[in-house]
Amino acid sequence: METLREEEVLQLEEDLLRRLEEKLTPLVERAAVAAVDAAKIAMHQLRLDLMNHISRHEDTIRRLKRTESALNHIPSSR
Repeated sequence: METLREEEVLQLEEDLLRRLEEKLTPLVERAAVAAVDAAKIAMHQLRLDLMNHISRHEDTIRRLKRTESALNHIPSSR
């Protein structure tokens, strides 16, 4: 009689674990997909920010080159 109860308990535990796994697996998969999507969005925003930052430096470099070029065309007053 005692052995039968242990087997019943083991069967119930296995059934419970199987049902939990069936319910949790889709939730974990959805959470993983959401995390990947969030990471993609963050990386895209980071790329945009970096491109904007680089663009500002390129604009500054262009202005400095124009200024340098203009200064080189000013005759020295010696």
